[in-house]
Amino acid sequence: MNIRPHASWFPWLLFALMAFHSAARYTLFNPSFGNSDEPLLYVILVVVLWIERSSITVSLLGQGRGNLLSGLALLGFGWVLYTAGRLYPAMILEIWGLFVIAAGLLGTLAPEQYRRSAFFIALSGTIIVLIGWIAPQLLSSNLALAIATVSAKMISATLFPVVANGVILYFGPYSAEVTKACSGMNSIFSLTALSVLYLRESAQRKPWHILVLVACVLPVAILTNLFRVISLVLATQYIGENFAQGLFHDMTGIFVFIVALLILALIDRFLFQASKGYKQTGNKAHADNQV
Repeated sequence: MNIRPHASWFPWLLFALMAFHSAARYTLFNPSFGNSDEPLLYVILVVVLWIERSSITVSLLGQGRGNLLSGLALLGFGWVLYTAGRLYPAMILEIWGLFVIAAGLLGTLAPEQYRRSAFFIALSGTIIVLIGWIAPQLLSSNLALAIATVSAKMISATLFPVVANGVILYFGPYSAEVTKACSGMNSIFSLTALSVLYLRESAQRKPWHILVLVACVLPVAILTNLFRVISLVLATQYIGENFAQGLFHDMTGIFVFIVALLILALIDRFLFQASKGYKQTGNKAHADNQV
């Protein structure tokens, strides 16, 4: 069964308001949101929708027919997830619901040939949410311990003494705990998912390019979160604990995530240039042999 969408921008406007209200509820109106990296999933939602921007633009303009059956199935499932997240409350369910609702809107309002994009949004959201939800709970403790140990050694060797006892850092009259959010485990899996999604934008990447880019996620996430821990220790020591554990703590989590994305983008660009240079060198050598 098909429908002809009218005023297709209006459902997307409602979706944007829902997403903004959900994000504001767990960030702007929640002073403790910096204790978890889960709000970064809102950033991933935006990135996924940006990847499918051409399909969404078509659905906004109402240029085609959508599939009512599959679209409403996705909308219904997404609405159940979102409502459960609101009632529980559970941010992870709200974000998952937003992914699936966006997929349902696209499946309903965009032409049939864009159905693959709708299911891509739903599937990517499901995978990203589940990975970002389960994996950090299982693996973050060891990484937090390593981050604390390295941070203490680096600061002690250059600035002032810091002692690491497990995941607790002791310096001067202060102490700081390297939590799950500061360890970077959430960022690692979010960046992994994003790097894989990012590859969908182009079919020009070779298999070795993809493997190198994904392999860089772990060191990039660790290094950026190591910088976050060091900056928090320095802010506590030189400015004060109230400043370091307030808005500065929350903003550094977002900042290092964005920096990690930019670093991965630069690595991706470098790999493109290296591949292009190698290809040109190979072509030149081949031409010389022909002569």
